[in-house]
Amino acid sequence: MSAVVLLASSAACDAAPPDASPVSPAPATSPRGWTAPPLQLPNAGPGDACPVTEPQPWPDPDQASRVLGPGPLYPVADYFADGALQLRDEDREPDGTYSKKVRWIGSGYTGPVLVRAARIDAPGDATAAFSYTGESRDDGHHAVLTSQESDLPGVTTVDGPGCYAYQVDGSTFSVTVVFRAVLASRP
Repeated sequence: MSAVVLLASSAACDAAPPDASPVSPAPATSPRGWTAPPLQLPNAGPGDACPVTEPQPWPDPDQASRVLGPGPLYPVADYFADGALQLRDEDREPDGTYSKKVRWIGSGYTGPVLVRAARIDAPGDATAAFSYTGESRDDGHHAVLTSQESDLPGVTTVDGPGCYAYQVDGSTFSVTVVFRAVLASRP
């Protein structure tokens, strides 16, 4: 099972992106090309605290103020107000799910990526997809990053409030990012 990434915030921003070292072995390759590892997310039982990944500062404030995870592909934490994905009535789809914009930033990596999402505290569904690149594949969204610095608009869809995780895999890394989704409070 992949380790849950829990990162402490730092008050200072460095000139380089947050540490991009992998938290689990790199995916295997096959003669046909890169093969993503199996989905291995943590479990959070009903009533357990959601082991959320703490935001960390991003070195370019014009691009983002904070990101989630060790990278090299990061969801932008600025989309998680008060540490959680805020679900609003206007985000609700006809099927009852909630779709939220979540931007991703890549730094220092080119090659294939697969982003998968799932609910980890109860039965339910979640997906993550980039808006302008890639395709649905291997129970997630697959893309090939061609620039070491990427800015990828995307959408995360969840079935309601709860504890969720992304598994982000590339040819040299595999990381897990845990987040909460909550109903937004009305003004």
